[in-house]
Amino acid sequence: MCRRVEPKVAYHATLKECPMHIMALRAYTGGYRGCTVDEDEYLFFQFTRNGRFRRLKAYSKNDFEDELHFIALMLKFMSPGSFLRPAVAIDALTLAELDRVQALLSARTK
Repeated sequence: MCRRVEPKVAYHATLKECPMHIMALRAYTGGYRGCTVDEDEYLFFQFTRNGRFRRLKAYSKNDFEDELHFIALMLKFMSPGSFLRPAVAIDALTLAELDRVQALLSARTK
């Protein structure tokens, strides 16, 4: 079972216990904004460079037909180039992991 924690604390989950993937990520000067997906929900989040984590909105997976339906909704808030296909597995929602995923996204667009 996933362990959810309050902002300013890393959001940890092992892939065996709770698969978590980054499906969209956008880098800003002050940090990141993106979407994760796990077994139960899609999460729209913000993570600042000083380590502050904020859950902007959580969406139940049951509210969507499939991942593409969710992406269609999120295109109102994020550019199409922010979405990763396939989504990238992460061990924990940390600044180091977001930097790693952003490097992958940058390499794909070059």
